[in-house]
Amino acid sequence: MHSTSKGQATAIGVKSHVLFSRLLTSDEYWALLNLNSTAEIADFLKQTAGYKEHLETLPPAQIHRVDLENAVRSAILSEATSFLSYLAGPRRRLFIDWLGWYEAEHLKSIFRWIRVKRLDRDEMRNRLFVVPGSKLSYGLLLNSRDYSEALEALKDTKYYKAVAEPVRRLINGEESLFSLELAIDNLVETSLYNDLKSLPASEQKLLEPLFGSRIDLLNLYHFHRCTWYYQMTLEETLSRMLPVKYKVKTHHLREMAKGATWEERLDKLAVTFPIYAKIFRDALEKEDRELALEMSIKRYNYFKALSIFEKGPPAFHTALSYFVLKSHELDDVIRVIEDVRYDYDRSQAANYLIRPIISGGESKWQ
Repeated sequence: MHSTSKGQATAIGVKSHVLFSRLLTSDEYWALLNLNSTAEIADFLKQTAGYKEHLETLPPAQIHRVDLENAVRSAILSEATSFLSYLAGPRRRLFIDWLGWYEAEHLKSIFRWIRVKRLDRDEMRNRLFVVPGSKLSYGLLLNSRDYSEALEALKDTKYYKAVAEPVRRLINGEESLFSLELAIDNLVETSLYNDLKSLPASEQKLLEPLFGSRIDLLNLYHFHRCTWYYQMTLEETLSRMLPVKYKVKTHHLREMAKGATWEERLDKLAVTFPIYAKIFRDALEKEDRELALEMSIKRYNYFKALSIFEKGPPAFHTALSYFVLKSHELDDVIRVIEDVRYDYDRSQAANYLIRPIISGGESKWQ
């Protein structure tokens, strides 16, 4: 396959700047948080530059939360599809593998559905959407009656080898989906990081901190969960870490494991990686620490993407960092939809958005 030309890379970089200007502002986030229903959120988003064309077909009233969330997600997938025609070679492969995150989330959702079957098949199908480049057969997976049939449905996909052992453990009675979901995440992250190595050196240098720091933080996050919540041994934990490493290596994790408490482990981490240690320390001091930690990791990724977006003339790195920012916006919008739908405390909800919204919006509260 031919490579993307410099002119095409510049074109998608320029296009990304246009789309970046349509991302939601702090004022728009505050306005969303001040709404009272799913229908009001849909009406508001229909007036915004980034979502109006993707929500035009939604009915004006009695909008179901799932339909609105799917329409919101369609925004990034529609934009991504329009970029694919400009991409070839390693850039296209990396971009499709990045979109694979949405495919991976669908696969994890299907396994959760098989486990509990709270929705009928049609309801579950409505929660899935087509991901560009996806090879998954949702029909086969949704026809699966158990874990064994789901594994068989994955036989001709890239996931089969990665999930075979975790699925067999589920078949044999393991209750938690943690190892399965970790295996799926590891496959996506490893593919992305390996794809980076095929990019031109200048692009690789720009983008590696974005994906590399994510790998560091995910390994630390999974290290925390494996040892603290699942009481796995050190060797069991290390076997579940990503096979690729950025700055945090296996010997750093072994050194951390010598700490008897998480405070001691973070002290050891802070010797070499003070920023990472602060992310964990600040989050784990909060009452709802797991949610705070998840948000803190995503927020770090958000700021890393923003800094890369702003570097150099428009090019492929501009486009990819824009899509990372857009994906975080989608997560935030969906969180707002759920906060409004279930009438959560909006002032608290604002603290758990990935994109920090500037102070001052509180004065507009009704």
